[in-house]
Amino acid sequence: MKLIDTLSSIFLILVGGGFCLSSLKLGLGRMSAPGPGLIPFATGGLIIILSLGVIVETHLRSKDEVEVKLFRGKRMGVIISVFLSLFLYILLLNLIGFYISTFLLLLFLFKISEKQSWGFAIGASLLTTIFTFLLFDYLLNLSFPKGLLGI
Repeated sequence: MKLIDTLSSIFLILVGGGFCLSSLKLGLGRMSAPGPGLIPFATGGLIIILSLGVIVETHLRSKDEVEVKLFRGKRMGVIISVFLSLFLYILLLNLIGFYISTFLLLLFLFKISEKQSWGFAIGASLLTTIFTFLLFDYLLNLSFPKGLLGI
């Protein structure tokens, strides 16, 4: 298992490096005026750091430790559902807009991940979406895809 963890981490380090190099071409900007490459650069850096952490943790782990099989059992359906919902989110983002698609995604994730009550799932999804609107659209004056409804 150490070999698989190490090889997958090396692959992710290369992906993260690709993010960083590509984002440099877009420009990182300045602290007062961040450029379009800042977030992809930070994402690539985070991927690299986390992958290095996995390599270190893998080689420090003793052989006697039991490994958790994430992709087996009852949770496999949840994992597949999360991946499919993220794919659907990307497809619907420009069609129905950022705020509606984000609300629906969060609602689905709250319901499927830990079987939250409808009240909690709706409230948390609504509050998160409102917070996102206030932070990005109102305070930072950044726009997200509006969708066909213009929302």
